[in-house]
Amino acid sequence: MDKLNYAHQIAWQHTTKEKDQSPIDITKDAVVEGDCIHVDWKGLGPTALTVKEKVIGDQYYCDGQITLGGATYQLERFHTHQGYEHLIDGQSGPAEIHLVFKRPDGGVMVLGVWTELDEEAPVLFAPVFEGKETTIELMDMVPKNFSMVYTYTGTLTTPPLKEDVHWVLLKEKLGINPADVAAFAQAYPHNVREVQPLNGREIVARKVCSVD
Repeated sequence: MDKLNYAHQIAWQHTTKEKDQSPIDITKDAVVEGDCIHVDWKGLGPTALTVKEKVIGDQYYCDGQITLGGATYQLERFHTHQGYEHLIDGQSGPAEIHLVFKRPDGGVMVLGVWTELDEEAPVLFAPVFEGKETTIELMDMVPKNFSMVYTYTGTLTTPPLKEDVHWVLLKEKLGINPADVAAFAQAYPHNVREVQPLNGREIVARKVCSVD
């Protein structure tokens, strides 16, 4: 099945009436400080992958859970973008990883992970993209140490741009191997939606109180 054509993304606006869409640019002037948050990763570990090819791109379905601030979220799938969708003061980088969770109220929460080049990082994604690996260690997809998250409410970044999506973006970046950077570029060349207007939304920066 053909992948989503990002050259036509301006037309995606018509798939939702939501004005507060994603992704956005995380700018210093839009960030406010919130309460600290406790993070429990114990529900993330090795998982089998099921690939489902859709018009919106390959989705890697898997199992796991995390607890943020006392609420537990069930992992359903993850996917990758070649380049940042959420910019940092206008700056991009190698790739952004989205782990899509089901919220306790039935809605969607997306954990976003920015990446940076690290020649010493293990090769993680290339074997998955090539179909040589059907399992993955989920904890390898998040930074080993992090101190802050950014949260805001928006939409999914592909049509039909599902509304009321809770975004949690890890401030610290995940180091990825150059082989994975090349794999992103080959499998999903620049599958990045342009940033959307903030429309007065606040981005809440929350320090991580503790991690399990």
